[in-house]
Formats: sequence, C-alpha cells, structure tokens
Amino acid sequence: MASLTVTNYVRATIFAALVMIVAFSMVQAAGIALRSVYADNSAESTLMQSVLQISPATQSIAAGSYARFSIFVNGTGISNVLLAAQGAPVNSNVIFSPETGVANPQFRSTLSIVTSAETPAGSYDLTVIAILQGQEYSAHVTLGLSSIGTSQTGTFTSSGSLTLGVDTDLRSYEPNSTVTVRGKLTDAAGDGVPGASVSIQVDDPTGVQLVFMNNLTTDAAGVYDAEVKLGANAASGTYTIFVSSSKPGYASTTTHTTFVVGSSSTPSVVISQVYITDTNGNPTGVFSVGQTLQIWVTVQNTGAQFQGIIWVQILDPDGTPESIQLQNSTLATGASVKVEFNYVTSSSLPLGIYTANAFVSDKLISQGGTFLASAKAQFALTKS
Repeated sequence: MASLTVTNYVRATIFAALVMIVAFSMVQAAGIALRSVYADNSAESTLMQSVLQISPATQSIAAGSYARFSIFVNGTGISNVLLAAQGAPVNSNVIFSPETGVANPQFRSTLSIVTSAETPAGSYDLTVIAILQGQEYSAHVTLGLSSIGTSQTGTFTSSGSLTLGVDTDLRSYEPNSTVTVRGKLTDAAGDGVPGASVSIQVDDPTGVQLVFMNNLTTDAAGVYDAEVKLGANAASGTYTIFVSSSKPGYASTTTHTTFVVGSSSTPSVVISQVYITDTNGNPTGVFSVGQTLQIWVTVQNTGAQFQGIIWVQILDPDGTPESIQLQNSTLATGASVKVEFNYVTSSSLPLGIYTANAFVSDKLISQGGTFLASAKAQFALTKS
C-alpha cells in the first residue's frame, strides 16, 4: 500500500512537472508570437513613415484662417500618386496642390486646410492617404482650432455636390493585360466620401460594352479601385471607362477616361494633372486678393494625332463662371503638353473657395465640340 502511495505521488509529481513545462512552452511561444506581431506592426509603421511624410505634424490656427502642410511621397521608381484626406472639420476645405502626380522617385504636394468663421473650435485628427503602386499609405496630422479672431477666408457655402475622379495605372496596354482603374470621391469641401456606391463600365473601340461592375464601394478615404482583365484577342483602339457614383443625401455624379490597347486610329487624351502655383512656381491652394496665380494643365495623348482645345474655366464661390481661357493645341501620338494659364485676382472678387475646371475638347462647344477629358483644382481667395 505504501509502495502504491509513493508511486502515485511520483506520477503526480511528474505530471505536474510536465504541465508546467507545457505551460511554460505555450507562454514562451505566445511571447514569440506576440513579439512577432509587434515587430510586424513596427515594420509596417516604419514603412508608412518612409513612404509618406508630412510636416509639420501639428498646427494651431484660429477659425477663419488656414494651415499649410508639406507632403512628401517617396517611391522606389516612377509611380503614379493619388492623395486623399479624411476627417476635416465641418465648414472647411481640403486642398491638395497637386492631388495627383508622379513619384520619380519623390512626389511633393502642399495640403491646405482652409477654415471659415463657422468652423467649430476643437482639435481635429486628419488622415492623409497616399495611393502608390496600388497600396494605400496613411499619416496623421493634428489641427488645433481656436475661436475666431478676424476672418480671412470669407463664408463657405455648403452643397450636396460630389466630385468623382478616375484614372488608370497606365495609358496604353497590350492584349491579355490587366487594367487597374482607380479614383476617389470627394464632397464640396474636398473630404473623401466613404461608403458610396460606384459602378464602372468599359466600352471597346466600337462602343460595345466590355465590362460592367456595380458592386464597388468607396473606402474610408473615398477611394475605389478595380481591375479589368483584357482578353488575349482584345481589339486595338481607344477604350472608354465610364464611372458613376451615388450616395443618399448627395446628387449622383459621373466621369470618364480612356486608354489604348495596341494602337488607335482616334485620339485618346487625358488630363494627367491640373494644379495651381504662385508666380514663382510654388504649388499652393491659398492666395491673397491681388495675387496672380498660375494654373497648370498637363495633357497626354496615346491615340492618333489630336488637334483641339485645352481650356480652363474659373468658378467663384457661388459657382458662377468668372473667367474662361483657352488654347489651341496639337498633340502627336505619345506626346504630352503642359499648358499655363494666368489669372489675376482683384479686390472686387468675393472671398472663398474657387474652382478651376480644366477641359479638353475637339473643338469649341458652341461649334458642336465634344468634351474629351476634364479635371479640376481648387484654391482659396483670402484677405491680404
């Protein structure tokens, strides 16, 4: 009996030791896994910071004024860049100058947050998104807003209008390629609109529908993307992408762009960039009364020779046309051109947010011309 008791005791002791060893191993393994998660998160954070940098990280202003942030996007080669923002205070405007471009290997932009007298005081955390090579990189800036002093920016008008953008990763493709379609949806203040429905239709060179998708939704920054697979026997020519978006509380909006497969017997022009600078060439979204601003429009043609008109229409804060300028242009296949338009502000103009709409048409609209491409940029007119 004593021998059995001792044996049971030994067995119990061995079992307890084994349990402790297993438990220790599990804790140790969990610790390794936990350290691995921390390492992964740290690596991801480091990657974010190396790709997207914003300076300064924090600014404090009074309601009715504006803040500027410098943005640097670092690529590993020549890559298209799209910027978006989320979390701006109400009764304010987000202006990227420019919002699209090419990292070669770095892309620079200026973010202006323009507030009004009606913007509530508080601390705001804004998320800035950079889309580079199909990946989203984010960074945060903090805007501290105190009660209004003397308003410099005027009063903003709110509307339910949306702006929809669309672009492709390349301008031309070969059969059996994959076309990446991307864009963003913003409200009247330039803030990304999440949760909106997006549909994409792609027509072949003869106008026959090739692809239709209606199950897309914008993400938290108002961005959407999709892939279109071209067949091995895809016909050569100019393809057209039509995009539409809607969300309750807003008016629906549409846009379009083109791309070429192989070669094309018709022009295929896109506005790859539109942005605004001062007379020294510094991109900015804020100007004082009396300043001269320069509007730059870059147009690319991957189709047959294009001969038509590039023009800019400036709308005041109420949406009333204030100025129209145009320039005749001829673009050979594969050529691009950057056109400069100068605009002088005057003391008779109202303060607020202005829109510079850029268009390309085959001839004057009054003569039966057709819009081939469009894009826009915004700027704020403030007190001197």
